[in-house]
Amino acid sequence: MAIKDDYIKIRVSKEQKALFKDIAKKKNISMSKFIIVSTEERALREKEKFEGTNSLELRVSELEKKLQEIKFKMESQKAEKKSFFKILRNRLTN
Repeated sequence: MAIKDDYIKIRVSKEQKALFKDIAKKKNISMSKFIIVSTEERALREKEKFEGTNSLELRVSELEKKLQEIKFKMESQKAEKKSFFKILRNRLTN
């Protein structure tokens, strides 16, 4: 377990403090532990969302690159087919 040697001071309303104290008491843990655990869980969820968003943006970017490559290949093939049919038509008409 990590050594707890740092402090964070926060200001809360009387209602918030009463809520935190009440829930901590019902869970049979200290108010400090309740706040730390709850805050850490929320922070980790937010971190996952943030990292997931970055990962999604990267995947979208890669997919866009692949789609552009496919589009270029299809356009190249279409141009080659037109060229082939033009040559074939010229030979058949001559």
